[in-house]
Amino acid sequence: MNKNLHAIDRSLRGFIGVTVTSFAAFNGDYLQEPVVEILLGVFGALNLISLATGWCPIYHLANISTRKPE
Repeated sequence: MNKNLHAIDRSLRGFIGVTVTSFAAFNGDYLQEPVVEILLGVFGALNLISLATGWCPIYHLANISTRKPE
């Protein structure tokens, strides 16, 4: 599993992950649909996992890498 995310890409995923996960967890009564809350939570968690590992499975499948070659 090689890293395929640039630092800017990772930081954007971190911001998106924290924002979406927080919204899914603490939205109050704004979202009335529990399925949407769960999907948002999963999406945010996957972004946080990509942030921590530096690897995106979708990029891997599409053979994309935003990381600079060493």
